[in-house]
Amino acid sequence: MSLPGIGGTSRNQALSRGLHVLKMVVDEEAPLTGSEVARRLGVHQSSASRILTTLSESGYIRKDTSGAFVPEYGVFALALAAGRVPFLRAARAPIEEIATEQPGVMLAMAVLWREELIYLLRARQGTETVTFWTGTWPLNVSILGLKLLLPLPEDDALRILRASRARYGWGGDPSVVPSTEAGVLAAARQAHSDDILVLQDWLYPGHIAGAIDVQTPEPHPVALAVVDDHDGAFTPDQLKLLLHQARRRIEQSF
Repeated sequence: MSLPGIGGTSRNQALSRGLHVLKMVVDEEAPLTGSEVARRLGVHQSSASRILTTLSESGYIRKDTSGAFVPEYGVFALALAAGRVPFLRAARAPIEEIATEQPGVMLAMAVLWREELIYLLRARQGTETVTFWTGTWPLNVSILGLKLLLPLPEDDALRILRASRARYGWGGDPSVVPSTEAGVLAAARQAHSDDILVLQDWLYPGHIAGAIDVQTPEPHPVALAVVDDHDGAFTPDQLKLLLHQARRRIEQSF
């Protein structure tokens, strides 16, 4: 079996395999047995066992009471590095200021990394700002996910939406949200103008959210979302204006 990203020297191949197994264990909802890991890798169980042992000794996975493998706290320790990313430290202050100035809205920034939407910052008035998290939110109803999917080639965007459906299901108001991946992309493109995606009544009647691209020092595309928590406090034009103002303040902080 050929694994993505594996090639070059045997040392690089071993590293790629180990990282692949780590992501496999982290992504799986149920514990993974050594035999299942070997089957997915297409290697002998002894080879899979060596990888799993190395990851266990490094503190990234562990055996549960059944003898299968689950993530260990070392995985969460890696996530702490997010708080040290310079552009996130810079963006935090203006995002928190805007959330204070605009009660009733939530602001969030995210990046699409491969098939996973990673939320970088989330703030609303009166609550603690959250740094770096992933969720189980279907991409077809994520304003940030759809905004970041739109620039991708059609085949890639459809593949990512299909993967999201398989993992998280298909959300939204069925009377508004198309039932197919192609339909969702087409509807999102139609709702996209002035560099902003605005979705109305997508989740339920009265709900409105918008997203805009943010230019950061990082190489991966980042988007900012504003979600109206009070349902109806903002018109699409007001939301667009707020998004443009917020983007300018955030980009000026870098």
